[in-house]
Amino acid sequence: LRAAAVIGPELDIELLAALLGRPAVDLLDDAERAAAQQLLAADGGGFRFQHELVREALAASATAGRAALLHRQAGRVLARQPYADPAMVAYHARLGGDLMLAARSLRTAAERAAERFDHAAAEALLDDALALYPEPEAWLERARVRTRRRQYQNALEDVERAASAGAAALEVGAWACYFDRRFAQAAQFAADGALAAADPATRSRCLAVGGRTRHAAGDLAQAELLLGEAFALAEGTDRVTAAAWLGVLRAHQSQTADALALLRPAARAQEGVAHTAATLHALLFTGHAHAVAGRPALALDAFARYTAEVDRRQVPRFGGRAVNFAGWVLRNLGAASQAHERHQRALELGQAGQGIPELAIAALQDLAEECVLAEDQDGARKRLDQARTMLTGDLVFGWRLELKHQLITARLALLRGDPRAALSAASELELKAAALGVPRYVSVARVLAHRARRALGVPVDLDAVAADLDLVEKAVAVDAWWWTGETAADFAVPAWLDVAAGRAERLARQAGEHAETLRRTAARRLDEWQALSAR
Repeated sequence: LRAAAVIGPELDIELLAALLGRPAVDLLDDAERAAAQQLLAADGGGFRFQHELVREALAASATAGRAALLHRQAGRVLARQPYADPAMVAYHARLGGDLMLAARSLRTAAERAAERFDHAAAEALLDDALALYPEPEAWLERARVRTRRRQYQNALEDVERAASAGAAALEVGAWACYFDRRFAQAAQFAADGALAAADPATRSRCLAVGGRTRHAAGDLAQAELLLGEAFALAEGTDRVTAAAWLGVLRAHQSQTADALALLRPAARAQEGVAHTAATLHALLFTGHAHAVAGRPALALDAFARYTAEVDRRQVPRFGGRAVNFAGWVLRNLGAASQAHERHQRALELGQAGQGIPELAIAALQDLAEECVLAEDQDGARKRLDQARTMLTGDLVFGWRLELKHQLITARLALLRGDPRAALSAASELELKAAALGVPRYVSVARVLAHRARRALGVPVDLDAVAADLDLVEKAVAVDAWWWTGETAADFAVPAWLDVAAGRAERLARQAGEHAETLRRTAARRLDEWQALSAR
């Protein structure tokens, strides 16, 4: 009974048997005798102390050495049980003076908290573990948690403390720098880690973060090499993650079939907290790929799943991206008010709290596109100017934001009757997009350049225009119908209006509940374009 009192208010017969070296049946007999004397009370098939004061008195009667030994042994016995509560193991180990076991049990508890996406609790548990017994693996785990909580400088300090972990520390440091928008340092960490890695798994993870960083920074060719090697080396969940990062790249290259195949495993959202970033990007770019391929209903579904997963995983730094993407798709389906509401909400999210500059920029650019569509030149210019002030430093996919900015600027120039400026901007856009290997912007830049030349009175090859409109359909099908219609109006080619109508109808068949909205919008705009063509 004294041993039981030291261990806690409830009797664990099997644990006591292991501690005291006695058969469990004998201990059960003792417990029943104690219950008969009202020292213990039966409790759902087990026993607990009848009165806490009695337990405390019995526990106080044990010497400090005996109590420590009992706690130490209890911690070690529990640690060998597969379903033991790590917090209870840590409790006994700490009281027993086994600080290493206590710290490692707290780390296990932190891992479980992180898998529940309770990142604050995970960090607090790791703080306790490190206070008891600091070791490199614990520093690295806290660095990962701190990165998820956007405490990037603190994470890097932990990485420095764990320098003896070698390539594993460099990988964690690379991710902290990447999320802190310090791409050069992230790339260096990743490259050094890939060289130092003694095993294929660590090397693949370093290559993956290096490739991801290159992709974000706009070096798509090097990103493809690094991500391809990472994918080839990786196994298990690391392979799912590497596939997701490569799939995002394929989505930007408008290789939708390959993108969706690579993104699909991670988009199931079954991987744990360590794979959060890849899982969310897989969902986001699954939606992007479906939109590019002309499947807007599937795109909107993926964006909704992304937003739900951001909430479930408690990572607000990823919030709003799918909201803004959904606005882009809805605008192309003619749901203008819904699209505007989403862009406004994305802008608010991008500007709130610590701020997400890429989200704020993208939302402002989409709002500028709305203004171009409404022929609101002042509104478009105002939003573009706001976005331009933020387009500085290291931004994730900042290169894509630059391309989009230049496209809207060229469209605005054409709208305000300055085809020379539109042609210059479109030509420069085509060169940049071609160098990056991004067909989406190559195709629309060419079409816009044709329209600018037409406005300047320069002869234009209509077959080349038609071919480039087909390229738009292949590269970004969700936009293709109105690009085709606007171009048909500029060039007064009735056959292209028929093509635009066909593209709108194909899109409507994949638009789900928004199909009729698109059909009505397309009919109205086709009438407008027909009237412009007849002038």
